[in-house]
Amino acid sequence: MSRRLPILGVLAAAVVAGLLFAPLFGTAAVLWPMLAVAVVAYLVEESILHRPGLARWRVPLTLVGGIVALLAVIPGAARRPLSLWEAVTSGWRRTLESTWPASPVPDLVAFVPVLVLLACLIGARVLQRSRLLALLPAVVVAGLSQAYVTVSGVDAVLAGLALTACCALVLLQWPGDRGSWLRLVAALAAMTVAASTLSVALPTSSAVHLPKPSPPDSPTVLSNPLTEIAARLHSPDTVVFTARANGPVDRWPVIALDSFDGVTWTAAPKFQRLGRELPLDSHVTVPVRRQSADVALADWSLPWLPSQSRTLSVVDDKPLLVDPASGALLAEDSRPSQYRVNWAEPTVDVDALASAGVDSDLRSGDDLGEVPAGIDELARSIAGDVRPSFELALVLEKYLRTNYKLATGENLPTGHGYAQLNYFLQHSKRGTSEQFAAAYVVMARLLGLPARLVVGFKQPDTPSPDGTYVIRNRDVLAWPEVAVTGVGWVPLDPTGTATSTTSKGGLAGAAETVRKNLPSTKEIEREHQSEPNLPAPKTPTTNHSPGWGALLVAGGVLVVVLLLWLLGVPLAKAVRRQRRRRHGTRGAWAEARDLLRDHGMRVTPAATARDLARDSDGAVSQAMTLLAGCLDRALWSGQDSDPDREFAWSAVRKARRGLAEGRLTQRIRTTLNARSLIG
Repeated sequence: MSRRLPILGVLAAAVVAGLLFAPLFGTAAVLWPMLAVAVVAYLVEESILHRPGLARWRVPLTLVGGIVALLAVIPGAARRPLSLWEAVTSGWRRTLESTWPASPVPDLVAFVPVLVLLACLIGARVLQRSRLLALLPAVVVAGLSQAYVTVSGVDAVLAGLALTACCALVLLQWPGDRGSWLRLVAALAAMTVAASTLSVALPTSSAVHLPKPSPPDSPTVLSNPLTEIAARLHSPDTVVFTARANGPVDRWPVIALDSFDGVTWTAAPKFQRLGRELPLDSHVTVPVRRQSADVALADWSLPWLPSQSRTLSVVDDKPLLVDPASGALLAEDSRPSQYRVNWAEPTVDVDALASAGVDSDLRSGDDLGEVPAGIDELARSIAGDVRPSFELALVLEKYLRTNYKLATGENLPTGHGYAQLNYFLQHSKRGTSEQFAAAYVVMARLLGLPARLVVGFKQPDTPSPDGTYVIRNRDVLAWPEVAVTGVGWVPLDPTGTATSTTSKGGLAGAAETVRKNLPSTKEIEREHQSEPNLPAPKTPTTNHSPGWGALLVAGGVLVVVLLLWLLGVPLAKAVRRQRRRRHGTRGAWAEARDLLRDHGMRVTPAATARDLARDSDGAVSQAMTLLAGCLDRALWSGQDSDPDREFAWSAVRKARRGLAEGRLTQRIRTTLNARSLIG
């Protein structure tokens, strides 16, 4: 048992370190493959214990057995054996290119159990030479996991305690009597208290992660769907796609544009491979409901795919790219013909929305270039004394609805630069949703409202007999969105044509209710003047991970325990030795007994110095014989003379030198052995 427990501790530490990758793929996806390779590694070590000649075959037996186990445990790996090689060479990088939690496909998830397999193999091999270094491979795996995603809170504490227990299994001598069992339990309890105290006392800091690159094949230049609105309206009956949803849908975003240089609206999406599910935007603090819809593309020429702003996941056989910030979808290889999209729809109280403030933390791309004076003056005159709020967003929307006309027919205006917007706002007052949305976002930003421009399609009011909505070119639409505190981006409708007359659900429906009950601008001004401040935007409850502090809890607790062990045990022995010197020969005899115990010799309470001399050889036997003579004179004469004291302690030093003639690792192990301190 004493030989098996350190092996179990090394293998368990590797599995615990691998479990820190669970936030990337899910616990079940990594647990069973890691347990499979750990069992293989243990069976190999057990075979070596019974047949030491197999030690030279440790590496091939462990590697081959581990690979076979992975092929059997990871779903789909047996059909694609090369996926394990892909996981080792590129799986770690492809995981960085994906959203988390990533899809647990073999060529991604398999690199984690492969790391654990290597940690088990190297740790078991190092264990034969040094227990102190056997846990280092597991610490390396834990550190790599924290470079991906940092664990915190209860998970970090549990990981730290688990690694501490593994450390105890590896470093502590397994007891042989009941008293030693109690001492082991006391040592583990002390380590548990130390780990918990350390995890609470560690200061938190910003997380440090490996950079998340975009896939190398992701496009950098894409067509702008905002420029295609007029062209689509010239062929209004062309079917673009069909959709069947399990709840009310107001419109289908394609891309959110947030940068404007005075000529062109653009977006700078940062694509990631779409993983299992996108996390909900941390700026959304109100309750949400999950919705899903089946989308089938027909005459679709855009690289973007219809989706929702808060996309959670997409069910499709083809790999997709996603911009997590906007929810925009893009086909990675070939465009799918149909797919299912799942998203979160915030449920907001109408009264709360009416009095809500704007979320300035979502402000982006506020550089508007050189704004013409006429546009700035118009925006100021519309707002009056109304301060930035959702009510101000509706006041601006109402002004455009009331004073401007939606262009129809053949002669449709195009363009969204300042030249076209100035002409639209100051002269023609006629435009498509392209000019309405662009003008709104420019003026909203001038008034301090965080706004962006979205291009997509509105959903028709009436479905087909089978419940499917058919979206045509006539449904193309550009609209503004304003960031509202606790809700995120709320779609608006300055053209007055986007919100469905039959669907009252979702954010668009809540905004429509607030719009109908909106007071006049003068009343809003008086209300804002009577309030000292508008409702302040709430700081989003972003979960800042404690960065490398969690690594210290998970792997650093182990390092701290090791440092305490390295410094504390020798220091305690030195203090004990100095105190024993005051007791002369009897103190030397107690020191010699503990010295032999630390070197693994069996020292019973009834053993005498001459008994230990017979059980030893060489310099140790001579030293114990010299010490026995000193003890006889001290015990029988009743006096402990100074010469005998010096002879006794010189015998202890001689015994220590004789015992130190072994290997360096043996001397280190003896120095750090705490058995004589707790027994």
